[in-house]
Parts: sequence; C-alpha cells; structure tokens
Amino acid sequence: MDRAADRVLREELDISHRRAIVLLVVESEGPLNQRELASRLGHTEPAISAMMRELADRGLVRFESASGRERQVLVTDEGRRLVVASRLLLGPMFDDVIRRTGVDDDELGAQLHRLATGLGVA
Repeated sequence: MDRAADRVLREELDISHRRAIVLLVVESEGPLNQRELASRLGHTEPAISAMMRELADRGLVRFESASGRERQVLVTDEGRRLVVASRLLLGPMFDDVIRRTGVDDDELGAQLHRLATGLGVA
C-alpha cells in the first residue's frame, strides 16, 4: 500500500508518501516541534530536520519561534492544499483495496485502533 501510495503521490503531486504523512500529522496535530514530530512518526530528528528543510523550501511548512531555541512547525496554506489533494487521491484508492478484500471497514478500523492502543501509539 505504501509503495502504491508513494507512486501515485509522486506522479500526481510530486511528493513522497512519507512527506505527505509528515504534512498530514503536522496539519492535524500541529504545531509541533521537530522532536515531537520525530517521536510521533518514529523517525530520527536528523531525518525530520532534513524533511522540514525540503518542505519549507517548497513552501509547504513554515517555522515559528516558540520558547528559547525551539521552533514549531506549521503547515502553510499550500501545504494544506497538498494534504487535501493527497486525501482525495489516496482515500478512494485505499477504500477500493478494502472493498476488494471483503473486509468490513468499520471492523478493520476498530481492530487497527486496538492494535495501535496496544502498541501505545493511539
């Protein structure tokens, strides 16, 4: 699924699936500092820092000073448009995969939530 999503997003929006997820998390849970973002996504701080520089260069995120040297990451209007476009592209694709497997999407959602809770990520 990740590879298919990555291919679609690269072809249609010129962004990787991984970076689209970063934008989605910042947009839905932000503002966050880079350390919080790395922790939530299970990435290293240097990896997130590199992604943030790239996303900022593209005008998809911006930084805002918080306390001391800490900077908060925020999604720009252009970043929000990309998040919406990503959802519009991937939502139907993922829905179709679930439908073709015959799995009840509500039950799948409940099971994934239980799994995330058990892993301590929900």
